[in-house]
Amino acid sequence: MTNLVFDENQIRDTQGLVFSGYAAMPFCTYYLLQIEDAEKAKPWLKQLASERITSGEPNRALRANQSYALNLALSYKGLEKLTLNPSAFEQAFQEGMDSARRTTVLGDQAENHPSTWQWGNSLKPVDILLMLYSIDEASHQQHQQNEEAAFLAAGLSLVVPKLDTSNTGTTGRFAKEHFGFADGVSNPTVEGFPKDSSALANANPQTPQTIATGEFILGYPNGYDGKITDVPNAGSLAEKFGINGSYLVFRQLQQDVKGFWRFIHEAAASQEIDPEYLAAKFVGRWKSGAVVLPDSQQDPGNASNDFDFSDDLDGKGCPFGSHIRRANPRGQGLGVELDVQENIKTSLKVANRHRILRRGRSYGNFLENPLAADDKGERGLFFICLNANIERQFEFVQHSWINNSKFNGLYDEDDPLIGTYSVDDPAYQRNFTLQEQPLRQHICNFQRFVTLRGGGYFFLPGITALAMLGG
Repeated sequence: MTNLVFDENQIRDTQGLVFSGYAAMPFCTYYLLQIEDAEKAKPWLKQLASERITSGEPNRALRANQSYALNLALSYKGLEKLTLNPSAFEQAFQEGMDSARRTTVLGDQAENHPSTWQWGNSLKPVDILLMLYSIDEASHQQHQQNEEAAFLAAGLSLVVPKLDTSNTGTTGRFAKEHFGFADGVSNPTVEGFPKDSSALANANPQTPQTIATGEFILGYPNGYDGKITDVPNAGSLAEKFGINGSYLVFRQLQQDVKGFWRFIHEAAASQEIDPEYLAAKFVGRWKSGAVVLPDSQQDPGNASNDFDFSDDLDGKGCPFGSHIRRANPRGQGLGVELDVQENIKTSLKVANRHRILRRGRSYGNFLENPLAADDKGERGLFFICLNANIERQFEFVQHSWINNSKFNGLYDEDDPLIGTYSVDDPAYQRNFTLQEQPLRQHICNFQRFVTLRGGGYFFLPGITALAMLGG
């Protein structure tokens, strides 16, 4: 296969979700679909690819004029139903998130086990994920009606009722997630992508400025070993079927907002510290999105991604076990016998081999004052990320960083927000360490605040590949 250059033509052959989370389109619906009649579904797919699927657009002015977006991804079983032989796809994708091996890797046990899921397990498998975005409510309702009529006529059915997202408000350029923190601050800058990313670029001179295209899109050199990212062979369809495609991870994470803030206030009172400060330590960022710095106990009010942990090697600002430090431990050192600067430089390279592009949305109503409210409704995050290798990127982060009880020299701790270490052990007590002076502080015996309600692995094809499926 001839090496491709990721130019404007390839951008336009790639689905738009790869480049943008469509922040300017606050109304969003996810449809989880099952293929009832593959022969009826194929013309629908072909029409979507040629007329309605939103592609990447290198022209900034044209992108700014978009008021509607539609993207589509398929599961392994969905590709099989469309008579595609997906045996050349990545093993994790073939097995599925609900398989025994993947649940072990991800730590999805007990209340997070697939048997408890609302969708995505063997009882409610998903073939197609259809994602609809609109700029205003009136147009979104009209687009919903149009798309629903089209996929129902094409022999598809809903696995569960449509999943509508929520607008939780903004802090500067970034939406809040339900715990109240700015979300989507840290996404990598990618080689060849349009430059006006919604995320903040990391300008730290020690940190590599861009991540290789092949870390997120199949068919281009990656940042791991410089090789071309594997492109699945579609057999009778085309050798290059996977070109400009990406693997998509979707997880529905229910958040116990009241439980989180109730515990934070109780623990902060017992430690005689400010609850906002303790919550920021759990996350690693203040509510504004600013990273927690050493010797600072107030939110500076500015979202930041221009940092690594080389200036906080002892964790006195952003704790070793905090959520953002686990999710991307850039520059914190590897704990090996190297020169300090060489150690930091190497750890930055390692961290960048496991990056993901996050494209999720919150759902449910936002609680402005979770301690005073008495709302029984469910709320949480539809976590969506894109990567070119599920096992090396998403699963590595979840298994080796988020759930690692010995992460960065800690003992018997997991991610305080989304960790699932020893979730099936009723005797296990969750702990979190603050690397404070003169003594460390331990926050002990707190419950889990996030529960998995459903999930799946999908493939987001390029536009040409999607048309092939319909043809």
